[in-house]
Amino acid sequence: MPRLADPLTELQIRKAKAAAKAYALSDGNGLSLLVSPAGRKTWSVRYRLLDGTRPAPCVIGHYPGMSLAQARVRAMEIQRDAAQGRATQGLRSVARRAAAEETAEEQAEAFAKQEAQNASLRSVSGRWLSEKRPTWAAETYRKALLVVDSYLVPAIGDMDMRTLETKDVRPVLLKMAAETPQLARKARQYIGSIVDQAINEGLRRDESRLRLDRMLPKFRTGHMPAVTDDEKTLGEIMRAVYDYPNRTVRAALILASLTVMRPGVVASARWPEIDLDAGEWKIPGMNPDGSNRMKTGEDFTTSLPEQALVVLREMRERTDGSEYVFPPQGRQSSPHLSRDALSKALRDLGFQGKHTPHGNRASLRTLGRERLGIDVDVLEAQLAHAPKDEVEAAYARVKFREKRREVMQAWADYLDGLMASGQVVPIKAHVAR
Repeated sequence: MPRLADPLTELQIRKAKAAAKAYALSDGNGLSLLVSPAGRKTWSVRYRLLDGTRPAPCVIGHYPGMSLAQARVRAMEIQRDAAQGRATQGLRSVARRAAAEETAEEQAEAFAKQEAQNASLRSVSGRWLSEKRPTWAAETYRKALLVVDSYLVPAIGDMDMRTLETKDVRPVLLKMAAETPQLARKARQYIGSIVDQAINEGLRRDESRLRLDRMLPKFRTGHMPAVTDDEKTLGEIMRAVYDYPNRTVRAALILASLTVMRPGVVASARWPEIDLDAGEWKIPGMNPDGSNRMKTGEDFTTSLPEQALVVLREMRERTDGSEYVFPPQGRQSSPHLSRDALSKALRDLGFQGKHTPHGNRASLRTLGRERLGIDVDVLEAQLAHAPKDEVEAAYARVKFREKRREVMQAWADYLDGLMASGQVVPIKAHVAR
């Protein structure tokens, strides 16, 4: 049988690249190499049956599993068998073997694809968020989810965590630094933790952490605005708070100022947590859904100074039968007052960039130390900062309970004094009106 093409060489076969459409390279004598758009190289042979007909070409194997020399031998065997009338059984076996090879390759490709998806930043970050959620406060989880879903996944979500490098992350962080500096800092922190997640899952080596420390440009960090060195301004803030027209928001702002609990904890306060007779607020460390209520996840008790009890007794009368101390306002969908309502109130009062509800904590930490001489350990215990070890934690709970009661009453009296310097109405009259 005359050749219809020049024979192929191993070099030609190795250099054959994938194209947009499948194409064939002929070796002559009915043997061809088919190259798919995915780059798979398959041997195909044409043959003639005893009756002279030519069935569809037969797949006999894949390169490089079957070499050029082996393909030529196998093609000759099939053509000989077909010409002698023994093609049916042999060709069925060839077809079965080729189908088995095809299935095995498809399965291997599917497995590799699934592995790549499982190792993508999209998947790893999802598992990281799921593991962290039970130990995080709701606001912490919300912020992490925002950064991951809105910034990281759209930009690098399909990247393989097994091979992710610092250079892959840098453009994303620099773009965020130019647009949202605070979120860029969080994103850098989250990426480091997601890489740790990949290491813990065995996707990366222990030493393969990214170099992110000095990647972001320097800028002034944005601590929560707080008055820590201007008693006159703090007095103005407290007077404005007591004059705020919305009674529910006003009461929540006062409680946040007097107890320095985080605004989210204040806004979600429940009546079963508060003992007006004992003057205590026992805050569960965890929410019913398993998420953190306190940042540490530990139960916490704070005393309630006399001024706070006055406010709470008023709210008790106004919310009789309600589970929450501060009911939702307007169109709020939550079962209790939104924490953002407290921040908005201070902005509306003209203190944007000067003080926030969370800033009360910094005010106590600084002014309580400098003006009232409160011991640092007592302040840290009242702020519910996590102690360094279990012994210290137990010591703080036992040693400072009564001391903190004295301190919080002193803090409330101190704030009263700052308000009084501006000739305001006494606190009890203020709340009752």
